Amino acid sequence: MLISVFLLAIGTTAAGKIIFVDANAPGPTHDGSSWANAYKYLQDGLTDANSSAKPVEIRVAQGIYKPDEGIGTMPGDRTATFQLINNVTLEGGYAGLDQPDPNERDITKYETILSGDLNGNDVDVGVLYYLWSHPTRTDNSYHVVTGSGTDETAVLDGLTITDGHASSSGGGGMVNIGGNPTLRNCRFSRNSAMYSAGMYNWSGSPELTNCVFSGNSVEHFGSGMFNSQKSSPKLTNCIFTRNAAEVIGGAGMSNHNSSPTLRNCTFKGNLTLGLGGAMCNERKSSPTLTNCTFSGNLGGMQTGAMNNYDSSPTLNNCILWANSPGQVCDHNSTTLISYSDVQGGWQGEGNIDADPCFVDAGHWEDPCNTPDDLWDDVWIDGDYHLKSQAGRWDANSESWVKDYVSSPCIDAGNPGCPVGDEPAPNGNRRNMGAYGGTAKASKSPANWRSIADLTNDWVVDSNDLKVFVNYWLEAGECIPSDFNRSQSVDFNDFAIFGMEWMGGN
Repeated sequence: MLISVFLLAIGTTAAGKIIFVDANAPGPTHDGSSWANAYKYLQDGLTDANSSAKPVEIRVAQGIYKPDEGIGTMPGDRTATFQLINNVTLEGGYAGLDQPDPNERDITKYETILSGDLNGNDVDVGVLYYLWSHPTRTDNSYHVVTGSGTDETAVLDGLTITDGHASSSGGGGMVNIGGNPTLRNCRFSRNSAMYSAGMYNWSGSPELTNCVFSGNSVEHFGSGMFNSQKSSPKLTNCIFTRNAAEVIGGAGMSNHNSSPTLRNCTFKGNLTLGLGGAMCNERKSSPTLTNCTFSGNLGGMQTGAMNNYDSSPTLNNCILWANSPGQVCDHNSTTLISYSDVQGGWQGEGNIDADPCFVDAGHWEDPCNTPDDLWDDVWIDGDYHLKSQAGRWDANSESWVKDYVSSPCIDAGNPGCPVGDEPAPNGNRRNMGAYGGTAKASKSPANWRSIADLTNDWVVDSNDLKVFVNYWLEAGECIPSDFNRSQSVDFNDFAIFGMEWMGGN
C-alpha cells in the first residue's frame, strides 16, 4: 500500500498543475481550476503558472486572446506580450465550455488565436505588400509572443499567432533573444514588421514541428522567419507560403550568420522584389536542408528559390522547381546540393533535372491583368505529392490513388539515408522532396530505381562504381554508398552493389 501511495505521488508530481483558460468562462470565479472557473484572459493563466510549482500545463479554449488583457496589463499597451515560461506547456485548440465536451481538442475546429490587433481595427488590405505599412497596424502589439530566455521546456502547441507589428525591432509574431522554446502545430499569419514579421531569432534556437508561416509581410529580410547572430533553429515538416518581402528578400526565411536545420519543409508561393523569393542566406550562414521542396516562389531579382551571399548552404534530397526567375544564385558562396532535382541543373552527386511530376504545382494569377506588377498577383496553392503508378496520397479523399505516370524523384534520394516511414513498396530508397521519408511518401513502381544507381541515370555501371569507391570505409549517417545503412561502407555494401551491377530500368 505504501508503494502504491508513493507511486501515485510521483505520478501526480510528474503530471503537474493544469490551468484552464476560456474567454467564454461564465464565472463568477475565475481561478483557472476548471473549465467552469477558467481564467478569461491568457495573461492571468501565465501569471498563475509563473508562480506555481512546475511543470504546468495551460489549456486554452477556442477564441481570441490579446496580450494587453488581464491583471497587470494596460489596454492598448503595445509592449505587452505573452512571455513563455520554462517547464510550462501552453496548449490551444480545446473546445471549451461552449461545447458538450470542453476537453475535446482539435486545433483546426477549435482555433485558439493569440492576436496583436489590440484595438480590433485591422482591415483586409487586399495586397500583401501593403500589410507591413498599413496605418491600421501601427497600434498593434510589437511582439505577440516572446520566447526570449527560455529553454526547450517552454512549449507552445496548437496556437495561431497573428497580427503582431514590430515597427522597428523584429518579430511581430514572436521574438526569441537567446531563447530555445519548443513549438508544435503553430501557425504564424498576418504578422508584419520592418523586418522579420513572423518569428525573429537572435542567438536563439527554437525547435519547430508542423508549423506554418503564411501571409506575413516585411519591408526587409525574412517575412516568415529571420535568424541572426548564430541562431540554429530546427524545423521539421514546416510550411512557408504567401509571405512577402518588399525590398531585400528572403520572403520565407532569411539567415544572417546562422545555421538552421530544416527537414521535410516546403516553401511555396513566397514573393519578394529583392533576392531569394523563398530564402536568403548572408554573412557566413550555413543552413542544412534535407527533403525540402521549393516551388512557385518569385524573386524580383536573380532567384526565386534561394540567394546566397558569403554563405554555404547544404541541400540533400530536395526539389527546386518552377521558381522564378531561377533556382539558386551564389555570390561568394558555395552551395552544396546532392541527390536533388534542380530545374536547369546543378553540379553535384545524384542531382537530376527533370519535371518532378507534382500532383499540382500551384500557380500565380494576375486578376488585375498587370503583368509588370507582382504585388497584386494571387497565389493558388498546389499539391506537392509526387505522382506514382504504384500509389500516392490524396489529401482530398484521404486515400491512396494511382496515376498514369511516375515521378523521377521517387527512389532518387540519397541511397544511404534510411527510408524512414515511407510505405511499401518503397524500393528501399528514399524519395526526394518534402514527403520523402514520411508516411505519405509516394510508393515505388516495380523495378523503378536501383539503390546502387548512385548517379541517378537509370543504370548501374562504372560511373556508379567510381562514386561507390570514393566512400570506401567511410563512417557516418547518410553516406551514399552505405546501402545497408550500417553507418559504414564495407564489403557488405559492395556485395549489394555487385548484385545490382548493370541493373536498371
